[in-house]
Amino acid sequence: MPTAFEISARAVHQAATVLAGHLQDGLPFRELKPLIHQADPSLRSDWATLGPKVKSGIDTNLSYVAIALTKAGWLTRANRTWRLTGLGVESLEMYPDPVTFLSEATTRYTYWRTRRTSFDAASKLLAELPDDRWISVEDLAREYSVDAEALAGCLQGTRPEGWHLVLSENGEVGLGLPLQTSEIEAWRLLLERDEVYDEEGSSLDVVRGLPGKRLTADELTALVLGEEPGQESVPQRPRRVWVIRGTGADGASLIRTLWRDKGVVTLPADRLPVLTQGTGPQRVRKAVDEAYSGSTSARRDRRAEELYTFLSRIQEGDIVVCTDGPHAYLGVVRGPAEYSAPNLDAAHFTRSVDWRNLDAPLDFVRDLPDELTGRVADADARIVDISEFASRLEPLVGPELDRVAPAPEAEAVLPDATQELAEKVTLPDTEWLQESVELLRGKRQLIFHGPPGTGKTYTALALARHLTGGSPSNVRLVQFHPAYTYEDFFEGFRPRLPKKQTQDDVSRGRDADTSTGLVFDLIKGPLRRLADSAEERPAEVFVLVIDEINRGNLAKVFGELYFLLEYRKEFVHLLYGSDEGRGFRLPPNLYIIGTMNTVDRTVALMDAAMRRRFSFMELHPDAPPLTGLLSSWLTANGHPQDAALLLDELNRRIAEGPAADRDFRVGHSYLMQPIAHSGPRTMDLLWRTQILPLLTEYHWGDGTNIQEAYGLDVIRDHLGMKPEPADLPAADA
Repeated sequence: MPTAFEISARAVHQAATVLAGHLQDGLPFRELKPLIHQADPSLRSDWATLGPKVKSGIDTNLSYVAIALTKAGWLTRANRTWRLTGLGVESLEMYPDPVTFLSEATTRYTYWRTRRTSFDAASKLLAELPDDRWISVEDLAREYSVDAEALAGCLQGTRPEGWHLVLSENGEVGLGLPLQTSEIEAWRLLLERDEVYDEEGSSLDVVRGLPGKRLTADELTALVLGEEPGQESVPQRPRRVWVIRGTGADGASLIRTLWRDKGVVTLPADRLPVLTQGTGPQRVRKAVDEAYSGSTSARRDRRAEELYTFLSRIQEGDIVVCTDGPHAYLGVVRGPAEYSAPNLDAAHFTRSVDWRNLDAPLDFVRDLPDELTGRVADADARIVDISEFASRLEPLVGPELDRVAPAPEAEAVLPDATQELAEKVTLPDTEWLQESVELLRGKRQLIFHGPPGTGKTYTALALARHLTGGSPSNVRLVQFHPAYTYEDFFEGFRPRLPKKQTQDDVSRGRDADTSTGLVFDLIKGPLRRLADSAEERPAEVFVLVIDEINRGNLAKVFGELYFLLEYRKEFVHLLYGSDEGRGFRLPPNLYIIGTMNTVDRTVALMDAAMRRRFSFMELHPDAPPLTGLLSSWLTANGHPQDAALLLDELNRRIAEGPAADRDFRVGHSYLMQPIAHSGPRTMDLLWRTQILPLLTEYHWGDGTNIQEAYGLDVIRDHLGMKPEPADLPAADA
């Protein structure tokens, strides 16, 4: 039976397919609905099978689900008329499978939802733009700390007032997204209306805004800071928490002297020009590049990021944490950033701070959250954002009356096993599955182990999908093998040929790679991608299924992540530095289910450190819940009991054979395949091509005659079974 997500995916994918044939004018929803059901008549009947657990109809659900496409920029819905955007057309071609199509849109929607305050603020700011001015999407995204591509897509789909005044860095419309001809022309008319259209710089296919009409990054920052506190047009920014470090000439923490005496925090400004509160990131980077031209690019990047944070991201009312050995001092920012230069060597930027516990410092380990230790372990970082701890540190400094504390995040909860799940994996009841759920609640890592054919992988995937509510984007399957590495599993550098600059790149202002050899990009592996999604969506369950987990070199594959499997509250610094000094953790809502074929390597031979980090559940033919399972399944499906009798006799012979190893026994799933019951001689074919080769490998080199010991005819004779009708000799004419 299809899930609600699968039916919704079919409906929204069909809607996009219909709209792809009406790109010019779109369709009102009342006209779109019958075309969708005409193309897929089973939508309503499939939706009805979901029963009382869904209260709305499929059309209402479609209208709701389409929100994800709008926030992703694939669809616009103005005046109840639905239109597919150029980005939507491209996505429809890229993701032909309905479930994948909706999953990708949902991923983009989730990014918007977790940063809704920033997206709403950016959208509402557009209505406040000065007359005859436009802004770049890069500047707007930096101002609100969101991804520029995600912001561009959201504006393309939602179309708030002034959306057309957000252009690319070079003034071109489209924000780097694919556009239909009708979209380009509509944008051209809007820019002409607002007198910002660059006629000379535009062409038939390219539309640009006048360069002189661009609102600079500093002007944009000033516009944002000009919003009055409490104004409803822009939601207030949540309170943030910053670890700030500073040392004097003697190497001692400045909290002992200057910061304590003056009630401030400072950032060195030697060789830097005078910069003020709210200075934009471009101007900051230019100043750092000029002042420290002899430093490496990485050092300039870090210096520019710290300086921009100190000047613009830190705001009055934020919490400051300063460490001095085991001691921690907390304060509240009380003033803007100011430039101070009593002499050239002592120039610095200053912010006043109301220190709250100078005479009674906290014990860093005992009094502060355990997870905080890993986040501030990078001694080179002067400023670290630890805002996720705001709700836990605020009681120590007191609330800010003019700020609204963010609502606490809901925690992910693992659902209990259901009878529906048990039936799906052909188990008689939920007891074994519920035990698996309880183990995951306790340790978050679990391994199913047993001989081949016992349904380990099938059960792991079914359980993972149940735990995640059927969301395909929340489950990922990987298979380990001897050549699998940390770089494959978590993250690593991948080579590619340098990109050549095309004419289209020139017209769009895109640069080519400067390298003449191979270019190496840091690419995220399946665990890193799933962990990032889980961190962004803490109320949802995510499950990574690792098939054949014992076939990989686990110490090599997991690397420093070994530690995190056992200590989920801790942070570690990553091998390739992609955590940027902030530290990385395995989110508590990320679970791992592994499968292990014990014929390849027994549990006892698994790495001891890894065994300590996982719980183990056995799936074995002679132990619950698999005992008698094949017989019950045969009865339920109207098949005779021959297959169950054959399997029992086969496993008895294996147990009494030369190896006498219970892990050599054969699982029930081999004889639950359609081929085993689809006609005369098919059981013979299965036995000859799947079971005997498996047993041949088990007994390699021990002198066992596989055919005599385990041949199907031999076992049938022993049980007194007659050959299948097609095996009987033909009657004499």
